[in-house]
Amino acid sequence: MSQRPGAAGDDPREIGAVVDGLRKVLADVRGGALDVRWDDALPEGHPLHGLQQDVNALIAAIATERMRSLDYVEKVEDQLATIELQRAALRELSTPIIEVWSGVLCLPVVGVMDSERGARVMSELLATVSERSATHVIIDVTGIVAMDGEALRHLVNAASALRLLGAGCVITGIKPLVADSLVEMDFDPGLLTTRRNLREALRQLIAAKRAP
Repeated sequence: MSQRPGAAGDDPREIGAVVDGLRKVLADVRGGALDVRWDDALPEGHPLHGLQQDVNALIAAIATERMRSLDYVEKVEDQLATIELQRAALRELSTPIIEVWSGVLCLPVVGVMDSERGARVMSELLATVSERSATHVIIDVTGIVAMDGEALRHLVNAASALRLLGAGCVITGIKPLVADSLVEMDFDPGLLTTRRNLREALRQLIAAKRAP
């Protein structure tokens, strides 16, 4: 807004023009333009001089707070992105699929296995078996602290799905509580091949691959 010479402020027309300038500035601020200022040249004795100073100070304060808010939002978004990367890393660490022998994959499962994790783990396992053309899979559940019924169903279904992909599945380290839960599910024991521990399963698979 172009500056005008100061006036005594007694002329209603002059005051009306100044107020119109204020309205334009406020309209720009409402539209998001915080770099505008009420720049009419009002002398200190003008009746609107104090209001002009307050309005400009308020606009400057709003602009400062907006910058702080934008910085805060950017930091929060960066933190959320970091958290998501950490979660992805934890998911990979919680479901490491290791190729322990040519064509033999091992999935050691540790911690609590709920239905959501069970579905994700088994989906990743099936995808990896298909991608690597694995012939055998060992799922070691020795480190599982707890497993709900749905997770057990995912385990049984995964064994069946692996067979459809042409890969044998051996489950090792089943604890008594898990075994009881499997029995309560009234499933066919023939669907699962189990071994006492990972060492026993590996020894048997390696011997079978070496056999003529």
